[in-house]
Amino acid sequence: MASKEDDSPAPAISPHQRKINKAIEFCREREWHILESALKHCWTNNFLGVFRQFFKDHAAHFRGMKRKDPLTGEWSLDTGTHSHQQHEDFEEYLKLYESQLADYIENHPDGPGATVTEFYRELKAAQECDFADEGTQMFIDCLVASADYDSFYSVMVREADMLPDDESESKFDDRRPDIAEAKSESKADYDDDNPKGGRGGGSYK
Repeated sequence: MASKEDDSPAPAISPHQRKINKAIEFCREREWHILESALKHCWTNNFLGVFRQFFKDHAAHFRGMKRKDPLTGEWSLDTGTHSHQQHEDFEEYLKLYESQLADYIENHPDGPGATVTEFYRELKAAQECDFADEGTQMFIDCLVASADYDSFYSVMVREADMLPDDESESKFDDRRPDIAEAKSESKADYDDDNPKGGRGGGSYK
């Protein structure tokens, strides 16, 4: 006789998790075992939590980086001027991301035990593949965007907007951004003057 636990419905799987599961299987079928392992790890809370904390700790440096259109009254990112501190934060973030990923690939007991060079070799093969899997493409896009200043800047401004003593008017989503989301979005989401999300030749203060 089945127990009550057996009769309970299985936890619902989100569309995002469904894509990840399919991507893992896609990589496994093509024997991209390093990429498969990294894909699993990069969506875990242990990995993401490091970067969520980084965003929170450095958000104050991105206060006031919004402007209000005098005609429409809408708020968007200031794409013109960025401080040296903001660029230093980005460089620190890059080093953190690269070291966390490399440490998992090379040293983690549950990792693939491979080299970073081997990881990027598989990533290159995946990039050159004619994709039939949305989840794997999403993961690759996120990896590429992780080294993009525009994506980082967009997330940090949103994080600054959520600080408790930020008195500036907000038009942004009030939830804390997830790193996966952060790596895949750009300033184009908020900047009507720059639809490609580029830095627009932003200068240092």
